[in-house]
Amino acid sequence: MSLPLANPSVERDLLARGIESDCTYFEMGAQLEQLEGATVAWMPGLTRSPAAAVVHRVDPEAIASGGAGWIASAEAAMANVGAALCRIYLDGRHKLADDMLRNAGYAARDELIFVDALPESSINLTLCPVATDADWAEKLSFHKAAGGTPDGHGNGPADWVELERRKCSAGMEAFLARLDGEVVGAVGAIWCDKFVRTKNLVVHPDHRGRGVAQAMLGGITALGRRRGTPEQCVVAVKGEKGELLYRRLQMPMIGYQVEWSKPIAGGAR
Repeated sequence: MSLPLANPSVERDLLARGIESDCTYFEMGAQLEQLEGATVAWMPGLTRSPAAAVVHRVDPEAIASGGAGWIASAEAAMANVGAALCRIYLDGRHKLADDMLRNAGYAARDELIFVDALPESSINLTLCPVATDADWAEKLSFHKAAGGTPDGHGNGPADWVELERRKCSAGMEAFLARLDGEVVGAVGAIWCDKFVRTKNLVVHPDHRGRGVAQAMLGGITALGRRRGTPEQCVVAVKGEKGELLYRRLQMPMIGYQVEWSKPIAGGAR
């Protein structure tokens, strides 16, 4: 590990940057609408996919003071853009806001934030940029074969790939991981101040448990090192496979954010 995380000010700074990297991701290629103390980020034509619409940059005091009325306005804004799942992100636990969201039927999940500079893996894995139409078609085939999406929500493969393609047009980079010529994984990267934010890591089920995820993380680190940004930030839902991987790799956890979600009546646009 290369970061002086014994310094609380460094941890606070990295946590703020980690949360901001998610905000940056949500807003890439998205349209924005302002609520009282929050921003709605949504991607037209894709909001049937939970990954394509969120309420974030939330001031918890806006929820605490606005109560049920604030929550109703957030749900209306999400329904108006066609979302069927209202996702509200807070930068931590806030008792009054949490109680109001919980009482309104929302469920919470902690997203743990890790930052470290990982060594390259000994696996002969190559990260290949997704750039051409043929690359994107191959990425779609991979996601159809791999099943599921890395955010834990029900996103269809075609919508997921179109979402990533739009985000890449706005600054993200996407890669396919090849092992002996076969595509075994996919991952994205956003280049931020002081670190690279690794996004949307997926390993094909047939290749899980073989060090492919670790090799992809090491490959992103190596790419970042060549660009002068060797540290990388990753986020994992508490209790899921990503957390187990990052803890096994001894990546320091610097904090967390909270996603609150609830199904709502929305019509996809």
